[in-house]
Amino acid sequence: MDDVEPSRALAAALDEVRDIPGDTWTEGDLTELALRLDRVNALRQKLDEIKTWLELDLADRMEGEYAAIPGIGRLHRTEFTSSGWKYDGAGERLRDDLADAVSRDIALDIATGELDPMKRNVALAAVRAAYEAIPAFSSLKAAGNKRFGVRISDYRNYSKAYKVALEVGVTE
Repeated sequence: MDDVEPSRALAAALDEVRDIPGDTWTEGDLTELALRLDRVNALRQKLDEIKTWLELDLADRMEGEYAAIPGIGRLHRTEFTSSGWKYDGAGERLRDDLADAVSRDIALDIATGELDPMKRNVALAAVRAAYEAIPAFSSLKAAGNKRFGVRISDYRNYSKAYKVALEVGVTE
């Protein structure tokens, strides 16, 4: 496999698949079709992996926002912010901390400055019920920090990254 040139291999595979008529893909029994679907899924997964490698490498090699590619078009690199949980369980910790902060805010008796434990329990139950309806989130609005003292940056890491799009036929 050392003498295989990736561009030629991709072109040959694409030509071969394109030459198969559409109705041929659905001919056969249940097992044959399921096998084809399994192979399509595996091929798609591998192609997505290769696409990621190429996009990352292209973004690193590009000197500017655009690069002309003779015979194809141009590459367009854009920056975006990527984020992920800081540690396993950070999402759950965020939800617990936010539920606690919201329930304390709701239960605070403004006149006395004391927390009403019954109001706190009701508020905590309401927030947890909302979490069941809204199972996941990875950002907080300004009130998370300002009103409740919960900052998403305590739970998530952020980094700058690039994505690359191939604009076929664009020559400018």
